[in-house]
Amino acid sequence: MNGFRGFGLSLSNEDPVAVTLALVAEAERLGYDEVSLPESRLFRSVTSVAAGALVATERIVVRIGIANPVFRNPVVLALEAATLADLGPGRLRFGVGAADWTVRALGMEPEGWLPFTNTVEAITAIRRLTAGETLGFVPDTFDASADLRLDLPTVPVPVDVGAVNRRMMEASGEHADGVQLGAITSVGYTRWATARLAEGARRAGRTVDELLVSANVLTSVDRDRRAARAAVRPVLAYYLARVEGVVVTESGADPAAVEAVRAAVSEHGVEAGAAAISEELIDVFAAAGTVDDVVAALAPFADAGLDLPLVWYTFGPDQAESIRVLAEQVRPAVVTRRDDAR
Repeated sequence: MNGFRGFGLSLSNEDPVAVTLALVAEAERLGYDEVSLPESRLFRSVTSVAAGALVATERIVVRIGIANPVFRNPVVLALEAATLADLGPGRLRFGVGAADWTVRALGMEPEGWLPFTNTVEAITAIRRLTAGETLGFVPDTFDASADLRLDLPTVPVPVDVGAVNRRMMEASGEHADGVQLGAITSVGYTRWATARLAEGARRAGRTVDELLVSANVLTSVDRDRRAARAAVRPVLAYYLARVEGVVVTESGADPAAVEAVRAAVSEHGVEAGAAAISEELIDVFAAAGTVDDVVAALAPFADAGLDLPLVWYTFGPDQAESIRVLAEQVRPAVVTRRDDAR
């Protein structure tokens, strides 16, 4: 099999900041290469927590996964990125994305919003401004002068995109430094996404190998295989009822099994949906079970083009123990490419 370029931990940003920072410090101690912090709905500010994470650590890469250019002007995002890079030189990846569902659910969709254009303009703004360049264009989705430049000394910050659909995936390959695939990523969807990224990269005169393809991979490990797999059921039910169609259609999952879960969630809630999750759906959308099960489940992701898995959400019935086991037993078995993942 191909090996991964690194191994990361994707955390919630819903816990108290002190809890999250303790997990970041533990991830560094255990040897994880990255930690990803989201901006979950209207919980804690991801940039503030990331600042604390960079100050509290020395080696681990901290990923913004992801920030929204609707909630923050892209010039402000660039300023945030430059400031965070000052706190942790060479240890920041900055993710952006439209997060359409969240924006609409919160009633924060601007009049005449252009999510695709907004995201592409944000990518361009952050990359240029953190490289010390002028903005270089007159934006359509935010107000800024084309000759605007940040006042602080800057270093280029890698920008990843929380892309989902074909158009955004190809634009990420053309304009960004990488992509972070989101909830319930599968091997089939990873393979599809990598092909779309490659097409976009070709337009820009480069190859997909020049991008970092990362993904949240729903992961749960425990000596008790049944308990590890049971732990992912509510998460799968929640997201199968919400994710964009392409995430499911490209996964190879049985459409009837997916529809059964969606119907159960719609009629009776997530708990009922969890009960409807089949073993096949767990195999498609998660790496769950014993250490050997998780290693075997992750291997096809590498072959499909994933460079860096971000183990995500459940980790296992015993979170602290599972995080340790993933670092000490799973990571050495799957990370074989030692080139720089940044």
